[in-house]
Amino acid sequence: MLLFFYICLIGLVLSALSWAAPTDGDSLNQDTPYIKKLLRHAKAAEIESFMNEKADPCNDFYSFACGNYSRLNSASNLKVSATGPFYSLMEGLDRKILKMLKTVNDTHDTPEDIKVKHFYESCLRIKEINSTYTQKLKQLIAEFGTMPVLEGSSWQENDFDWLGTTARMSFRYGISPIFGAEVDTDFASNKKNMIYVAEQNFLLKEKSLYVENATAIYRDRLRVNIQFILERFLGLKMELANQTARELVDFEVDLARGMVDNKEDLDFGDLAERLTVSELHERYKPHLDIRRLIFESMGERDFHTIYEYNKRYQQNLVEVIKRTPKRTIANYMFFRLVREFVETPADNPEKQKQDCLDITRKYFSRNLDNMFYRRYNNDKSSREIENMWRQLKATFNETLHSSPALNWIERPTRNLAIAKLQAMNLEVNNYVEVNFTEELADLNLQSADYVENVRQVKLVNARRMLELLHKADKPPEQDEQLSFTPAYTFTENTIRMPVAFLQPFYIWADVYPKAVMFGTLASLIGHELIHGFDDSGRKFDANGNSNDWWDEESSSNFLKGRECFTKQYGKYVYDGIQLKESTSQAENIADNGGMRLAYTAYRKWYESQLALSNGSQDLANESLPNLQYTGNQLFFISFAQFLCNDLLPELKVQQVFADTHVPDDLRVIGTLSNFDEFSKEFNCRAGSQMNPSKKCILY
Repeated sequence: MLLFFYICLIGLVLSALSWAAPTDGDSLNQDTPYIKKLLRHAKAAEIESFMNEKADPCNDFYSFACGNYSRLNSASNLKVSATGPFYSLMEGLDRKILKMLKTVNDTHDTPEDIKVKHFYESCLRIKEINSTYTQKLKQLIAEFGTMPVLEGSSWQENDFDWLGTTARMSFRYGISPIFGAEVDTDFASNKKNMIYVAEQNFLLKEKSLYVENATAIYRDRLRVNIQFILERFLGLKMELANQTARELVDFEVDLARGMVDNKEDLDFGDLAERLTVSELHERYKPHLDIRRLIFESMGERDFHTIYEYNKRYQQNLVEVIKRTPKRTIANYMFFRLVREFVETPADNPEKQKQDCLDITRKYFSRNLDNMFYRRYNNDKSSREIENMWRQLKATFNETLHSSPALNWIERPTRNLAIAKLQAMNLEVNNYVEVNFTEELADLNLQSADYVENVRQVKLVNARRMLELLHKADKPPEQDEQLSFTPAYTFTENTIRMPVAFLQPFYIWADVYPKAVMFGTLASLIGHELIHGFDDSGRKFDANGNSNDWWDEESSSNFLKGRECFTKQYGKYVYDGIQLKESTSQAENIADNGGMRLAYTAYRKWYESQLALSNGSQDLANESLPNLQYTGNQLFFISFAQFLCNDLLPELKVQQVFADTHVPDDLRVIGTLSNFDEFSKEFNCRAGSQMNPSKKCILY
């Protein structure tokens, strides 16, 4: 639950297939002149097809760059929730991974790969255990007690102890319904691990999906899903399942009122308080027995200091527990337990394959990424990402040293920023250094029993997490989003690039103009680099430890600059919904700074290439066939087109209320309207929508 407070993600707005991307999972040979020419024509055709060149680029550049995208890539027509470049990248990655998983006796396979394949196969064969599924789930419940809705009037309320039950679930399976203790990196000193007392992982992830009237559709879907599981897997009659599902959703909504709103300006240091176990115990006794929670969750007593995360949640929890019937609490906890082991087989075989891939990635994302890397990596892809990173790092280093635009940062603080940048790394998530033989040694995964496989994985993961409490090893990230989403990790001062980005042609290829590559790949990497210096990132030092190294004047200037973004983006309207002013501007700052950095790096590259040719001619490869746009203009078009999308209506609501990023069309409009160089390239008059008199600038 704590991972995403250590990580800034680029965003998960999804998109449709790139026309220039290969569909058979194999790289094209780009070395022949004919193929190079073909690929450049294909990219030009794709760019032009997405554009609406009748739209005024100075009024709405998103409409100009992406005006035809939704017609060509309709989410409803394609029967997906959203289309966009991330979706394309994911789909390409998934095709290759599915091919790996269904290939028997692959020469690349390690014994650990075979175990992962067995897990995937057990998911595909889920229907074979249908007759015993309910029995298996009831056996899991029996490990920790009894579930009222299954016991009826015979259930003994006085025998139920919710805190002890969640502690035992956590110790055995790493599942902590409602509230729990877990092990994670000490954010203040990342060479050790600490216990964090914190809220559960919520099913809907974000507070706004529980409390906003406009997001009621998500709560309704959650209720329907709970009712289905209660009927299908635990054998409840429809009326009882419906009533119970409503009670459980109401209870979860009540708990969610204590969550942190992602629009608030609260970073991890604001939310995590280091206390002694005794201090925390005294804070919540007699309602929350913290000493007992930690002892039973961790299996030992010898702890002095721990972290409490988000005190507001625990304060709300105390009141919610007081007013909620024990039956409801017990039903909720046992539902959350069995839900971890439930998989509904799809009638469509292709959908079942995708569903099972998603589940396999949930537990084995690092293994799958490593399998992909060993089979599909080519040195050219890795070199391109590394080369782009070096250019961006050098450009930002130069900016920090000498740019007057950053005079708002005092020199001593700027020197510390330079030191942090120098220490910052970029890594591709290939996991070649991970000892998977050791990690999977205790797993005996078979292709016939999905529930038993999940049980084994959770047993091993829970035990391994407890072992890390007394080690310096970093707890492994468990979120599958890192398989396709670039991320900056605060506690490592590292940008993590997914192996998905090693796939050429989706957003980059070395036969494309550099303008395209800088507008997409470099802007993505630049976005993550700037996260190291945004609202939260600037409070972690070069070593990845929580440390506010900013002087008072520079910090005050940062907050003034951030306020400009708050006002700017708070005025936007998306799909008829007025965006709320948010003090948290990390993503907008990263969008703006990352694009500016990528453009500056592109111009540096361009000027260096021009110098090599003695300035005798323009660079012919910086244009595309039949497109009458300069390299500079292609940069901005490519930046915008990476954010082209089409979403189903309910996802638009989620984007407004739950996503830390503003909707993608506003990411384009907001970012480019703050950049004078954009207005210059498209001849936008002063005062036009894309060239306002007041511009927001930090980096």
